[in-house]
Amino acid sequence: MGLFSPNPTKQKQIELQNILFNTNEKKLMVSPDFLHNMAVNYTSKRMKTVNKMNTGLVSTKTPRHFFAYYDIMMQNLDELITIEPYHEFKDPKPSEFKKMINDKLNKYIEAMLNRTWKEANRKFGLGLDGKRDPLLYGPVLDDILRFRHRYSDVLVEHIDNTFYKSVFGTSFLEREERLAAAEAETVEEENIDGEEHGDIPDPDDALAMHDEDEKEQQTAE
Repeated sequence: MGLFSPNPTKQKQIELQNILFNTNEKKLMVSPDFLHNMAVNYTSKRMKTVNKMNTGLVSTKTPRHFFAYYDIMMQNLDELITIEPYHEFKDPKPSEFKKMINDKLNKYIEAMLNRTWKEANRKFGLGLDGKRDPLLYGPVLDDILRFRHRYSDVLVEHIDNTFYKSVFGTSFLEREERLAAAEAETVEEENIDGEEHGDIPDPDDALAMHDEDEKEQQTAE
């Protein structure tokens, strides 16, 4: 990632100015030298952040930090991508680097999960029989599964088979399937009950009907 594009056209300078200053001017409002320095500062700041987040991405041992680093990195890469047409970057360009990260994201996530689990084993240790205490490992699994929506199906199975079963001796995927089936059965039973018995009557309506019946009986007497 390199220096400001040499000899940019006036229109390109205006477009870059509007990106850097978040304006919508029709003419160049600053000197070319000032614009050049601002572009260099803009890219330098974001490139440092991208490099810092990338370092965290490959070393962190917690899912929370991993996805925070990833989101910050993507935001800064997107901001750098907006000035690719106006700035001369060395390879890989921001758009290319973003694609490289996302193409390998599942591998990055799997490596982070394995580091997280290895750190938990180091911190809590294993008993002589190799068992893991659910009271200790449960919160670790909760932290991992909190980001389940960001894992591929393959990674979810990896978490289930490699981590979850080693703590609870069962599969959380199978448990979820059983709970979903039980919930569906309960809903079906409630629907059947509703069809057989109808809606629950309003107590006020029932009392009114009772009063009408008593008045009719008294009149008849």
